[in-house]
Amino acid sequence: MKNFHRILVALTVVLLGIGNVSAQYVTTHAKAATPGQQNGLYYALPRTVLQLDFLVEETQLLRGPYSDYVGYIGAQDYITADETAYRIQSITMTPRAEADPNATFFVAMNPRKGDAVQFTLTPKGILQGVGMEGLAPVEEASAPNAGLLRQDNPEFKYQFGTSRNLEQAARSAADMIAKIRDEKIKLMTGFQETAFNLDTYRQMYADLDEMERDYLSLFVGKRATKTYVKTLYVTPNKEVPSLSVAKFSEEDGLSFGTSGYGDLITVQTQSLQTTATINAPSQSAVESLSIENKLFYRIPETTNVKVMMDGEILLEQRTTVAQYGVFMLAPLGKMKLELDPKTGQLVNMKME
Repeated sequence: MKNFHRILVALTVVLLGIGNVSAQYVTTHAKAATPGQQNGLYYALPRTVLQLDFLVEETQLLRGPYSDYVGYIGAQDYITADETAYRIQSITMTPRAEADPNATFFVAMNPRKGDAVQFTLTPKGILQGVGMEGLAPVEEASAPNAGLLRQDNPEFKYQFGTSRNLEQAARSAADMIAKIRDEKIKLMTGFQETAFNLDTYRQMYADLDEMERDYLSLFVGKRATKTYVKTLYVTPNKEVPSLSVAKFSEEDGLSFGTSGYGDLITVQTQSLQTTATINAPSQSAVESLSIENKLFYRIPETTNVKVMMDGEILLEQRTTVAQYGVFMLAPLGKMKLELDPKTGQLVNMKME
């Protein structure tokens, strides 16, 4: 009987020893990790950030300096006061990936001799592969350049005279308009002392036409337009499917945040339940688990995204949102793994 107990104890010790030796890697959530007491590394799974690029058109209506004397040129339609108006021309959405603080893990390592494994992370700390060599660098998707794209010159080209002799300057400008129109008629009727080829005639007429518009603007005013891109980054939150992100008005333009004047712009996300049938651990369970010889990856969720303003859909697009997906486990050790650094999805697995 004593011999039986000795054999049982010895067998238990051997089995425990085998279990400890087999645990080359232990993966825990970053919240539960004690990295100062263990060798290992942190890795993150990505979360999706939506880059929204608003193409905005700003139009200035500028009152002409001689508008009080518009009768000199007989114009009826003219700008009576300076005014600025804004319009959203379009919105472009580009999904971006960044490290998810809620999906950051610590892998404690105790590899056996000769069992070194290569972990490949992106510069953002996102896991890209384990035991895989020659992984391509992560390339960011292109998006419209932020900032000013086009701008008309808001200055009046021909302006002379001071406030004291403004009426005299307006008369001179009106006389110049009459002369330009007379020169245009001469070109059209061929009443010129010198013969020019057709291309030269066309260029001369275009130059006179532009000069006439510049002089007319002194009376009727001018419209100056500039187009620019304003970029907003939105992180989808499954607990808050509708996020208030900006305000817009035709008078004040686009402002980010919820303060200020204008119609509220919201970003609405709706999960399409593409991962609903997968039996996966919850976020709280993942944060409390300690997994041996495995690591967490994520199956992302297909999501419908709408950008809304005052009940109007400005943009509607389907995209993959990583943080709306589910956590899964992949084996470590003699497996080669490749993950999509944009979604955290396992895309390649090979057994050595």
